[in-house]
Amino acid sequence: MEYPIWQLTTLGGGFWIAVIATLHVYVAHFAVGGGLFLVMMEKAAYRTNNVHLLEYTRKHSKFFLLLTMAFGAVSGVAIWFTVALLAPQATITLIHQYVFGWAAEWVCFLGEIIALIIYYYTWDTMDRDDHLKVGWLYFIFGWFSLFLINGIIGFMLTPGDWIQTKSFWDGFFNPTFWPALVFRTFFTAACAGLFGFVTATRIADEDTRHMVVRHCSGWTILGVLATMATGWWYVAALPPEQYEMIMFKSHRVAGFMTWFWVFGVATLLGGLALAFRMPRAMSFPLALVVLIAGQGLFGSFEFIRESGRKPYLIWDYVYSNSILKAHVPILNQEGILSRAKWAPPAIKTGITDDNMMEAGEFLYQLQCASCHSIGGPMNEIRKRTKQYDVNGMDAFLNGMGKMNKYMPPFVGTSDERHALAVYIAKGLNNNPDTDAPVIPEPKVAEPKDFDPETAEYTLLAWADQGMRFYAETEQFTLLPAGNMVRAQLILRDDIMPEVVLDDVTIDYTVEAGFEGDQLSGSLHALPDDNRFEGRLLIRPFQEGKFQPLPIVKLEAKNADGEVIAATKVTVPTSDQLGCRNCHGGYWDKDGTGIGEHTAENVLATHDRMNNTNHVENSKKGRILCVDCHDDPAQNAEGQHSRPNLSAAIHGTHAVFLAGRDSEKSCLMCHPQNTLRGQHNDLGFECANCHGSVQDHAISLLRAEQEKGKKSADKLLAILTPTSVGNKEAINPRTPWVNEPDCLTCHVDFGTPETDMAFNTWTEDAKGLYSVRRDDMGAVNCAACHGHPHAIYPATERDNVQPLQYMGEAQPIGAGGNCKVCHKEEREDPLHHPGMGLD
Repeated sequence: MEYPIWQLTTLGGGFWIAVIATLHVYVAHFAVGGGLFLVMMEKAAYRTNNVHLLEYTRKHSKFFLLLTMAFGAVSGVAIWFTVALLAPQATITLIHQYVFGWAAEWVCFLGEIIALIIYYYTWDTMDRDDHLKVGWLYFIFGWFSLFLINGIIGFMLTPGDWIQTKSFWDGFFNPTFWPALVFRTFFTAACAGLFGFVTATRIADEDTRHMVVRHCSGWTILGVLATMATGWWYVAALPPEQYEMIMFKSHRVAGFMTWFWVFGVATLLGGLALAFRMPRAMSFPLALVVLIAGQGLFGSFEFIRESGRKPYLIWDYVYSNSILKAHVPILNQEGILSRAKWAPPAIKTGITDDNMMEAGEFLYQLQCASCHSIGGPMNEIRKRTKQYDVNGMDAFLNGMGKMNKYMPPFVGTSDERHALAVYIAKGLNNNPDTDAPVIPEPKVAEPKDFDPETAEYTLLAWADQGMRFYAETEQFTLLPAGNMVRAQLILRDDIMPEVVLDDVTIDYTVEAGFEGDQLSGSLHALPDDNRFEGRLLIRPFQEGKFQPLPIVKLEAKNADGEVIAATKVTVPTSDQLGCRNCHGGYWDKDGTGIGEHTAENVLATHDRMNNTNHVENSKKGRILCVDCHDDPAQNAEGQHSRPNLSAAIHGTHAVFLAGRDSEKSCLMCHPQNTLRGQHNDLGFECANCHGSVQDHAISLLRAEQEKGKKSADKLLAILTPTSVGNKEAINPRTPWVNEPDCLTCHVDFGTPETDMAFNTWTEDAKGLYSVRRDDMGAVNCAACHGHPHAIYPATERDNVQPLQYMGEAQPIGAGGNCKVCHKEEREDPLHHPGMGLD
């Protein structure tokens, strides 16, 4: 923002910090513990009058001087140089806030330099006691350097009350100051032994070599054991949110936690092995291996510790890309490019099609390059984004830093976010836009015959869902295939037609060529509900080709098996879910279904966000989502501590799809032809009834929150409502039970005065449109008006029943056409007000 950008590609900022810092800090700890090691070895030589030990200590002091003062000092300068370029805002904060702390540390470091030079060059000229005093003086200066730097480094991880007070002492003596100091002190002792092995195994005198190596083993083993023990104290001292990030949220920490124990055990075993007498030709290579294992132990812990700081450089103050947290709201409102001092002039005034790629590249360098590389060995951006097209990348950026707070949020306007998405998806990955799903034109279905002058019965049928989608893959099942068909048989009469349930059967047959099970059979009667119904399992493939509107033929038969009425109805079904839009991969076959690669990416995302192991477990058997999440649609109870399936899915996806219209949110996932019919023709979207994707998710999550499910709290904390002022104003609901109520708009069945039905729900499942009956309690609403989401008039294929009974695509009985059920025309609207008779 305020400073020039260090343009990085292959070797990103994370690489340089990892290489320089871990090596420097390893040697820096040796610089402290090694000073004490020298003094103790010198004292032992004098006490035992061992000239070989004294000679070893003299030579080791040269090794110590060159490594700590040459490499240590130069790598320390390299750290300052690197962090100043990569994170200038955080560096400036450290300098301004701790200028006297740094001054004190530099005084101690100067004391180290002077003491060590005197110590090394006065072996033959200084009195023994005075020489030892200089050695002690060096160690004291070194430890106080550690004391001071520990406070400043700890401040970056846990600033504590400094965030409010900006007090030097609140930041310095931060919540992790003391456990970190003890941890690092013990590790300095371990480093003394580890580096001591390197020189000790080169001692020519065998007895002295064995004695010194055993001393080094003691320093190493005790130091590592104490380090591992105090390391847990260190982590446990973290504030809850950071502790949770390390122990439960960050998927990458698990690997480094494993390496921490592996390297810890390797270091201990190596130190123990070296304690046994062995030839010099064997001990020296082993010493180098153990030294490297020690580096691995410390490096893995440092990565674990750093994970607790994500997504900040200074926790809760400066993000890892050097953007101040306090500046984010205004940058989101006004745009980051207009306020970035070093942005190219061509993009500061606005993003156009001509400069979009340039703007995206600058935004990448500004917000991503400090951690990510392009084609490099660490945090390679293309590897992590290869599955995204522009739309999916934009969704990822939109949700970044909200659920998984390992990364900072994208900062800037939606246009700037889109430019970055274009640069990553097209500029870096060369990914084309995902093709829109191909939906076949509905074939006109030939309606059954109906003669209102002679027909004795009318058979009406409908599906419980306007588009029953299912998601079944080799790896997981989200929602199994299965369609509910409902029907009513009406005995026509001059005055009062009657719904017939007794002494009749209704058989069904799915039109030829479709895949599935139970493609023919009989519906069963539900006397209490005044209808027939049955569950079919139809897959949307006819002769191998995708067809989401299968036709089901129904025949009502009397006790003698004589057909007394017949009709046709579409039973919509689709597996054309758009998971690949964000999760990458391809359709399973011919433009439909969730492909294997997409399914694996979905599970990998679930594992990363929830610390599950679904990818591996799916290789042993299919993952069933309802094993964990209850779902009223499947009569599945799941685990009651987790949000229901609909709340979990919509709540999670709303984080990433927030701020979009229905086409770019709901229909990114649901089948494109879900909404058909009259509402679609009038320009309605999903949001007219269900609310925006945020509001829809909030309504579901609030019901789960009332049940005490903590994960619902976390998602609700992220989401912001769009139609009302606060989340509490959105009424909670249970999916498939509390749905939008038609009478919210159609008050008293009249002409709507509003086009928004959101936030008024049916009281229970009996009030759902697909099972609700008219004012007489006789005929189901859907029997006359068609499927949910496909209200007549719909597609030519959906309209097969109105065309059969009325010869026109209108709701059954519309316009006063009562002779569908009544043998004579009526002048009064019996079923509900309106009906073209008022």
